Amino acid sequence: CLQLYNLSLIQLAFCVYFYKETFTILYYLFTNFSHSLIIFFNIIIIEYYYLIQDFCLFSHLTSSIYYSFITLYIFLAITSHSCNKHFYSTHTEQFIN
Repeated sequence: CLQLYNLSLIQLAFCVYFYKETFTILYYLFTNFSHSLIIFFNIIIIEYYYLIQDFCLFSHLTSSIYYSFITLYIFLAITSHSCNKHFYSTHTEQFIN
């Protein structure tokens, strides 16, 4: 059982290393680092569901991780929209003056 657990950890580490290039591409595609990180972890969760499932209580763990990612994504989207709105309103006000 311990050997199987170690093998799963090695496979998971290999998967993370394998997706390093994907993460780099996503980082350059999206200017916001957090969006790239969320997409990167979603890819890992979807692609390697069976590997992560071997760890304890996958359904509870995945749902909590996924909901936290969704919450973080919504928070970042609202924050960036709010910052952009403030920036544009200030810029427009300066332009009018």
